[in-house]
Amino acid sequence: MLGRAFGLGLSLCMLGAGALAQSGYDQPVHLSEEQLAVAYISGRYASPITCKKSDGTTLQLEDSVVLKPAPEVGGDNGVKATFFGIEVGDVSYCYNLISRRIVDRRGTIVLRYLSHNRPDLGDHDFKHSAASGSLTYTAASGDLSERGIGADPGDVPNRTLHFEGNDSRLVVAPVQGGSDGAKLFAEYDARASSAATPPAGPSNPIKRFAFRFVANDGSEFMFYATEDSRHRR
Repeated sequence: MLGRAFGLGLSLCMLGAGALAQSGYDQPVHLSEEQLAVAYISGRYASPITCKKSDGTTLQLEDSVVLKPAPEVGGDNGVKATFFGIEVGDVSYCYNLISRRIVDRRGTIVLRYLSHNRPDLGDHDFKHSAASGSLTYTAASGDLSERGIGADPGDVPNRTLHFEGNDSRLVVAPVQGGSDGAKLFAEYDARASSAATPPAGPSNPIKRFAFRFVANDGSEFMFYATEDSRHRR
């Protein structure tokens, strides 16, 4: 599964480079491990949620996060992760298959992928790192605010998570079969099959990750992320 996710991430990276070449951009001959690691997770991702309205009906929505290269803050190894929150009104609470209460999360985290391997090996080093089953991106700075949603948000505290120092980080792993993430996306694919969005499958390969964010006080949360195919290039 990890090898398949790596191959997909690398292919997307190469496709992006090819598009730049067609526009007159001189593609670098060699991609570093850092560049591959940034391309591997870059994209717009969604996580399915359901919100219960005050009249008892439900809304099918998505939480979202965007990860994109941030050369202005980290050179070849910088990534920005931005959470946009959930815009919804007149609801009691939001939930999904895994969490009884979903929180509204907003803010941006600057991350860096740190390589300790030889800079001339590129994808060989990256495959070696990915073979461990997960990749770690160190948090350099950023804050996320969290608050409950709706009239019955549960015991979710309003708080701000800080991401700088103290081993704050993002740990990335592919969604494994039989995991909570796999069950969540099975429901998501069933929903997509009855809508305009094509579900994931051999003819529509998309990236799916378990993103584990760890703040500098040790607080952490899991975000099961599926690439948002409506925003793919």
